[in-house]
Amino acid sequence: MADGIRKIVKSLFAAVCIASLLSGFATFAAEAPIVVGSIWSQVGVAAPPGQAGLRGGRLAVKIVNERGGVFGRPLELKNIDGQSDITVISNAAIRLIEEVGVVAACGLCDDSLVSAAGSLFQSGKTPFLVASATTPTIPSIGDYIFMVPFGDNYQGRAVASFCVATLGWKRVAVIRDGASAYSTELSKFFIEAFREITGDENAVIHQEIYRTGDVNFTAQLTRLRRQCDANTIDGIVIIPPFPQDSPILAKQARRLGIRLPIMLTDGADDPTVIEVGGEHVEGAFISTHFAAEYPLTENARRFVEAYAAEYGTEPGAFECLGFDAVMILAETIGAIGREKWDSMSLVQKRTAIRDTIQIHAYVTTTMPISYPDPETVRYPRIPEKPVVFKEIKNGHRVFRAILDPEDVYKESRADRAHDSPPAFRR
Repeated sequence: MADGIRKIVKSLFAAVCIASLLSGFATFAAEAPIVVGSIWSQVGVAAPPGQAGLRGGRLAVKIVNERGGVFGRPLELKNIDGQSDITVISNAAIRLIEEVGVVAACGLCDDSLVSAAGSLFQSGKTPFLVASATTPTIPSIGDYIFMVPFGDNYQGRAVASFCVATLGWKRVAVIRDGASAYSTELSKFFIEAFREITGDENAVIHQEIYRTGDVNFTAQLTRLRRQCDANTIDGIVIIPPFPQDSPILAKQARRLGIRLPIMLTDGADDPTVIEVGGEHVEGAFISTHFAAEYPLTENARRFVEAYAAEYGTEPGAFECLGFDAVMILAETIGAIGREKWDSMSLVQKRTAIRDTIQIHAYVTTTMPISYPDPETVRYPRIPEKPVVFKEIKNGHRVFRAILDPEDVYKESRADRAHDSPPAFRR
């Protein structure tokens, strides 16, 4: 009899718990979602970073909602495929601003694609977080435009420091995409820094230019081969806006007998590089934003675990940036507060998000992110973040070193300044 009563009590208790849980879910589901937008290209040349960024963004939404949403409301991400096409991207921006009515948006890679949407978000007074493009002049579009990654003013100098201080390179060749603002501007930052750090105005022996969409680089590489025969060149710095360029360049260079070591910038931090390049990219170095095997914070470690559980593989830089972009938006709205949020119009919400991003110190992202006072920096609305370096070893991108923002501008030659060389953490 006592056992029967206990079973009945347990059953009733379980029923109450389930009812309470279902009630909570019903309440959560009944709340109007907070809709943020994104433009990540799923086809075309920008598809590899676009697909990765969207996976990261969707994981962020899932985690936010599992934690109860933003002050009890579900977060919803509306992505429109930019198709790597500036006209489609422009139309996507208009749809998100006017038809969907998002409170803010994120996404896009390469300045050439961002330029198609940035001015529309600015004129529509809708905050836009540029999730993976790194050209530091992008936020000059206006005060509603912010970047999630570091700027190429940092990356260019960090790469130059790594080439000199870690790899011992004194003379290099540079290959860039002349149709890409990212590739063009980053090459300028790198060349200026490399010449300064080496103290040699002739340290960049040779430069070659290709165009987005090219697949045959025989002419450029033949000229480079002649330079290799006539000069001492320590390495090749390839600055690709999209991942698929660099492995094709590497394969064709090796077939022409160019055996120099290769340094790639963040546009190449994608599995595509190894899948296409194979043995020809073995030993290449990559500057980037994130290394799954070297998480800098507890948040980063949890992100890696959550991503692996969701997708069955480790995240890369673009997944991390897409994740952080959505987490910034969610944390921003949460910081505004429900009472204030509910009292505002859509226009006021967008303005409040812009103002909060500028002053808030973010703690839910994979590393602490904040934006310096725009009146005190040359390139406003860009966070100062570490630059990570990887090496392709045995068909994998593995962590090699990291350079913190405060060390980026240290000289690499001991005889040029009393400062010590940059402190690369390994």
